[in-house]
Amino acid sequence: MMTVVVGSVVGCSGPADRPARSTVEPSISAQQRMALDDGDVTWDEYEAAFKAYEACLARHGYELDQPHISGDLMDFGVPSAAVDSGVDDTCYAFNWAQVDQAWQIAHEDTSESAQIVAECLRSHGIVPSEKYTENLERLRGNGIQLGDCPADG
Repeated sequence: MMTVVVGSVVGCSGPADRPARSTVEPSISAQQRMALDDGDVTWDEYEAAFKAYEACLARHGYELDQPHISGDLMDFGVPSAAVDSGVDDTCYAFNWAQVDQAWQIAHEDTSESAQIVAECLRSHGIVPSEKYTENLERLRGNGIQLGDCPADG
């Protein structure tokens, strides 16, 4: 007795509106998207996105160097091998980049850079603004370079 298997390929004519299954990963994680949804990134969301970034690196065999909080930012070193392999970029973009950017922009007036610029203005007898961008303009308007300021603030 002989068994014959007959199959056919059935398809539709014309292009599909969208593929049934996409192999492209989402550009950012659901956690990062939810943190951005209301336009206001909280500390808990910032920290959670950072931890997701850190965990992603760990899944690929990399560990951040001395991660800690500095002011209102996460501070750490990234292994050069993680950078060279592209894993750092992938993990950062998917888990933390947009949350990190939103957080830093929202907190630019209290950043370490803002404090350095304000101290620079004070050292030249200029009262700084509470706004970082205004203080940068005051530096430029007065012809002051950061190199003209005391190194220790």
